[in-house]
Amino acid sequence: MLVGLSMKGAFSKSLGSLSKEWKPGSGYHVIVASPWPIMVSLGSFSLALGFINFVHGKGSCSVMCVVFGFLVVGYSVLNWILDLITEATHLGTHTSLVVRGLKLGFWLFLISEAFFFVGFFWAWFHCSIGNISSSCMWPPRPIRPLSPWGVPALNTALLSLSGYAAQWALKGLRQNSRMMTMCLLSFSITVGVFFMAVQLGEYKHSSFSLSDGAFGSTFYMITGLHGLHVICGLVGLSIQLLRVFYHHFSGVKKSTGLKYTVYYWHFVDVVWVFLFLLVYVWPYYNWLGIKFM
Repeated sequence: MLVGLSMKGAFSKSLGSLSKEWKPGSGYHVIVASPWPIMVSLGSFSLALGFINFVHGKGSCSVMCVVFGFLVVGYSVLNWILDLITEATHLGTHTSLVVRGLKLGFWLFLISEAFFFVGFFWAWFHCSIGNISSSCMWPPRPIRPLSPWGVPALNTALLSLSGYAAQWALKGLRQNSRMMTMCLLSFSITVGVFFMAVQLGEYKHSSFSLSDGAFGSTFYMITGLHGLHVICGLVGLSIQLLRVFYHHFSGVKKSTGLKYTVYYWHFVDVVWVFLFLLVYVWPYYNWLGIKFM
């Protein structure tokens, strides 16, 4: 009982610290001081440093940096999300003004993510088009690209199915069908996890590696970056599933969190379609054309 009272007191203190700087009616979204942005930045820096050391063959140092970075980023993002949920669900501080700012921030974030992928696709085409050193062939010999009509086509179907289920889950929530929403979200997450398992199997059985020149490095960077976004999307969908389970969207409460998580999942789907066409289909048929010349 004492433990329960102490936990209740700690939670109340936490809510008090979140709400003490909130001044309704001020006309502005007053941001509460938070350590999580700088913590995420430090963790991301450690991840980048670990990857660079890995590329240069410094195994022990790179593993330590990557593990530390993942722990810091994971812990910080989790607590950041919990703070947002507390503000929105328990404190009621997400007014129409705040929600409008969150919407704008989400779309700006999505645009920045799109240009992030544009940069990697740019590198892909820069290495592939008119490369005299490889006799203008892409992929350069003797690399044999993966057939797009095997595992990549299966993954395309899986992601499309997962996105369709997530969209219907959002529709179910708007129709106050909680059980339908939970079932469809669970199905969408399961299909997404299966997508990642299939992708890892493709990496394992691929005939080329990250160190196989420009083709191998750009291929694994683009597909790996997309896989990282899939993992982030799965985490987001899992959090929204828990929120639906705990009735965070019941009654008059809006479904903003689930809606923008589903939009992010659709963004991941669209990026994969471009990736499938440009990274799998085009090199494969280019390779077939060179092979039968």
